[in-house]
Amino acid sequence: MMKRLLFLLLSFLLVILTACIKQQNLDEITIFIACAFDEVKNNQIEFTISTPKYKTKNPGSVTNIVLSKVGQTSADIKSLMNLQLNQPINTGKISLILFGKNLATKGLSKELDVAWRDAQASRLMYLAVVDGSAKELLQSNFSFDDEKGMFLVNLLETNVKKGIVPSQNLHEFEYSLTNKGMDPVLPLLKLKGDQVTISGLALFKDDKYVTSLNVKQMNLFKLLHNNVKQGTLEAQLEDGSHVVVTNVGSKVNYEIEKDTKNTTVKINLSINSQITESEGVIFPSQEIQRLKEIFENDITTACMDLIRLFKKEGVDPLGLGDFVRSRTRNWNEDEWRQQYRSLNVSLNVKMNLTETGIQK
Repeated sequence: MMKRLLFLLLSFLLVILTACIKQQNLDEITIFIACAFDEVKNNQIEFTISTPKYKTKNPGSVTNIVLSKVGQTSADIKSLMNLQLNQPINTGKISLILFGKNLATKGLSKELDVAWRDAQASRLMYLAVVDGSAKELLQSNFSFDDEKGMFLVNLLETNVKKGIVPSQNLHEFEYSLTNKGMDPVLPLLKLKGDQVTISGLALFKDDKYVTSLNVKQMNLFKLLHNNVKQGTLEAQLEDGSHVVVTNVGSKVNYEIEKDTKNTTVKINLSINSQITESEGVIFPSQEIQRLKEIFENDITTACMDLIRLFKKEGVDPLGLGDFVRSRTRNWNEDEWRQQYRSLNVSLNVKMNLTETGIQK
């Protein structure tokens, strides 16, 4: 009897709780996948959404509707935008937020705070900076028959999975921003004609865009930042010819050395690679060692240039401060920022060319 009463009581509570949840039919809300923020005059922002419109007579065909509004806050803009839509905006379907570079230099916390506080917003949505106007990118015809937001999400997702672009979604950006001793990064997109390309990596100091890395520098950053199983590296020989190797597995680890005056961070990078292109040249075994040394020297020089750039700009995308903090008692963030520009960093690169020829 008691079990039956308990069952009835639980069933009643479930019905009551279900009735209290605000229900939304997908046919009654505006679904959009990509949105964009740009800076405009008078310290206002322009908010742009690209929402798909599926043709009723041809369900497989999709077009995009791009809408923009200008206001002081994204909440005000959302209210204004709803006045011209026959369905309310729902943020739960956003998979990508784009930021114009001019706005990114002023800081992104204000705009991202809305997403962080929104219970409907996915913490896995992608973020990216546009080298130019984010609105103009969404207005362009880069995706042909594909829905624009999905095209951009697939572009980023594919390159993240391949290990070409560092993963940096809403949750990861917030973690890098709020955690002590590190700074966030974001993919940098550029519109070239009617094509969108990933042109590099945007570097941030706190929430403000500072500078960017090109694609080659981005590949080196990946080697220094975490273990990588894909990617290519290129070196030029004395005769002007080029050799390309594929990274089949690299590992990186940091060490710390301290004395009474100085702290040194030692970065150890080991790369297993295969020669995949050598302009038709087959290298004898005695030449492999020479090639290995050329690559090691080139990578060391280029990576140390990258680290000097980070220190000059006062950005810490590698999280060296977080690493030192985890091994230092009474670590002070303000003191670290003052010391960072003169931090001693050494790099030891070891490459292993296990095979030559075309990878099988």
